[in-house]
Amino acid sequence: MSLITNIDFFFLNITILAIGILGVVIYLNNRQSVTNRTFLWLATIDIVYAVTNYLSYQYQDADIILWLLRFVLFSSILYSFVLFHLLYVFPEERKALPAWYKYILVPVVCGVLLLTLSPLVFVKIESIAPIGQVSNPVRGVGMAAFGVLLSYLVFGGIVLLAKKARAAVGIARSQISFVLLGTCITYLLLVLFNFILPVVFNNLLFIPFAPAYTLPFIVLTAYAIIKYRFLDVKVIATELLTFALWILLLIRLLAARDTGDVVLGTILFIGSLALGILLIRSVLQEVKLRERMEKLAVDLEVANADLKRLDEAKSDFISIASHQLRTPLSIIKGYISMMREGTYGKLETKIHDPLEKVYVSNERLITLVNDLLDLSRMERGRMQFDMKPVHLNEILDPIVTDFQIVAKNKKMELVWEKDFKTDAMSGDSNKLRQVALNLVDNAFKYTPSGTVVVKLVQEGDAIRFSVTDTGPGLSDEESRKLFQKFVRGKEQKATHTEGLGLGLYVAKLIAEAHGGSIGATSPGKGKGSTFFMLLPLEVEKK
Repeated sequence: MSLITNIDFFFLNITILAIGILGVVIYLNNRQSVTNRTFLWLATIDIVYAVTNYLSYQYQDADIILWLLRFVLFSSILYSFVLFHLLYVFPEERKALPAWYKYILVPVVCGVLLLTLSPLVFVKIESIAPIGQVSNPVRGVGMAAFGVLLSYLVFGGIVLLAKKARAAVGIARSQISFVLLGTCITYLLLVLFNFILPVVFNNLLFIPFAPAYTLPFIVLTAYAIIKYRFLDVKVIATELLTFALWILLLIRLLAARDTGDVVLGTILFIGSLALGILLIRSVLQEVKLRERMEKLAVDLEVANADLKRLDEAKSDFISIASHQLRTPLSIIKGYISMMREGTYGKLETKIHDPLEKVYVSNERLITLVNDLLDLSRMERGRMQFDMKPVHLNEILDPIVTDFQIVAKNKKMELVWEKDFKTDAMSGDSNKLRQVALNLVDNAFKYTPSGTVVVKLVQEGDAIRFSVTDTGPGLSDEESRKLFQKFVRGKEQKATHTEGLGLGLYVAKLIAEAHGGSIGATSPGKGKGSTFFMLLPLEVEKK
């Protein structure tokens, strides 16, 4: 019999340790959650039930045994009710209780709890068993009420949790399923060995092992917690080690034989208690901080998705607006051209200058609208490039010829320099012409006097097109930011207020689409600047 006593004492300690640690860990993880608080109550009651059940067969006094057995039934009803409550609120943080729960179930449970402590359930001890064996009590008529309520709490809780598992999806369903499996196994063992065998078959042999019957619920719930991260594994590991250290030091203190050992054991236990609490709190804070960071990351991802949708909506709006603007601007350009050519009759001399200004302003608007359309298409990946074999020199020659007139009117010098063996490459001639026009036009626009040098130079397997002016120059910061969207130089903003800073950004996108690059350099403010585009040449295969 000493073997059985040692085994059930071992199971008692294992159960108390496991359920106690799990209850405290879950509660500390979220003290505001009704699920976590209920689990702590369940752990506490389970420990009380285990200890009471163990003590009920450690005495040979009939009165003590009788009251301990009554308290076993009392704690078993209380345990079943709290477990039912846990399954009812699980896994919510807050849960409102319906009227039937508060005004029918709770009073019935309270009545049966009082009944278990009365002679109506256990009348007296029929015979006192030796220590280590369960004494056989005389059962009263109240056992029926005890059995009915226990059965309702058992099967009602299982049915309730099964409905939740069926309605849940994803991880939540797996979580509930593990808890449901643990609940079913634990209830099956308790009902079979602590109710059916003792009441129906008068077999009390397995009652001492009752604490072990709750282990399936504990183990499977812990598995769900660790696997599906109800709690962080790091917190659980820290608290398990800390609690184990406390228990070892407490056992050492209780086993102390002299005053010196007691003092030393007390100091060690109190010190480890304080340090353990600080350690657990620091780990909890770290985990909560990480959870907040994860939540912020999710929120940032959602915000980025919203910004992406807004950006797409913006691009759609720009595209639609640009298309709508381009048609009337083209019509205005056509009519002004016909008026300048005399299609509607000879114009008076005083009208020529205003009409020329209207034409130039209209051209600027057309350029702006085209830049907006190109920007919208490129950002949405809808810009189509007609890549064909081209010669960059053939694209630049007409541009330089046209700007010779501009240079003459501004009394400036335009120099056209070439140094290459080949300028053959694959590209979209219209898009490359757009970039070249933009760079040369900017050079004349922002240079009041002096010289503009256009160069086409071969550099290895690439060809470099550059435009150097004697204008206001650029600072290092302006050189870095100039090719960004809606960015213009300070001098350019002051001397030419029109424009949005899209031309160079679109030019950059076109150059990159051709596998090249674009940039700007300047010796400093007031010393001019050089804008260049570097494009890969077609290398002949040998």
